Amino acid sequence: MSARNRRADYGLDAPGVLRNLFVVAIVGFLAWPLGLALQVVLWWQTPEPFRIIFPLNYMGPAIGFVCLLMGCWMLYYSYVGKLRMREQLLNEVPWRGNEAVLDVGCGRGLMLVGAAKRLTSGKATGIDLWQGEDLAGNNPEATRANAEAEGVIDRVEIRGGDARKLPFTDASFDVVVSNAALHNIYNREERRTAVREIARVLKPGGRLLISDIRHTAEYAEVLRENGCAQVKRNGSGITGIVLKVLSFGNLDPGTVKDNWQDEAG
Repeated sequence: MSARNRRADYGLDAPGVLRNLFVVAIVGFLAWPLGLALQVVLWWQTPEPFRIIFPLNYMGPAIGFVCLLMGCWMLYYSYVGKLRMREQLLNEVPWRGNEAVLDVGCGRGLMLVGAAKRLTSGKATGIDLWQGEDLAGNNPEATRANAEAEGVIDRVEIRGGDARKLPFTDASFDVVVSNAALHNIYNREERRTAVREIARVLKPGGRLLISDIRHTAEYAEVLRENGCAQVKRNGSGITGIVLKVLSFGNLDPGTVKDNWQDEAG
């Protein structure tokens, strides 16, 4: 099968997290019948003050159900949701076709390839450390294969590098994007350094988008401090609220944009 006939595969996000969610879901669902059986066997042999422990087994299915929902959402997002999100976001840009585009934390090329498909004489550059725990099969060969499958390999440059020290001169790019990448920098100051680097390499008046599952308010603050005057932060609506509740605040998805919709209408 030729490269052009292969279907692009942008990978399963956070495979370790997904595995853990399903393991906890299974354990949670098993906790109820096992706890009930234990309760029947031991109830009369347990001193009354300690019998309060037994009803706790009813919490297992509830926890399991929440984890199952989260896992199913991750599967949907990995194979359907993020492709739809990419098209929705990139369609907002009034592309000329000659832009220099940078995708920070490009992974297997989701945003990188999407941007390259909208270019004619321009070029899209993707930079990443390709950490396997962040995305299944995360490596530059997979990124290159997806660019070939989508027919844009001639408009794509793939480079290894760290978002905290981007190997580009100031004001190098017309458009800078980053999707679900910066939250993987766990140190707050290092994460803020990465956002400052993004602001540094963006041309004055250039368009910027950072989409992530948390920390977007922090990104907006740093961008404003570094000369991005039209920064807007948007949440993910009802979906974002549900995810925030189900994850006990661990997920708070949103997007940060600068000059993103000025001319898009």
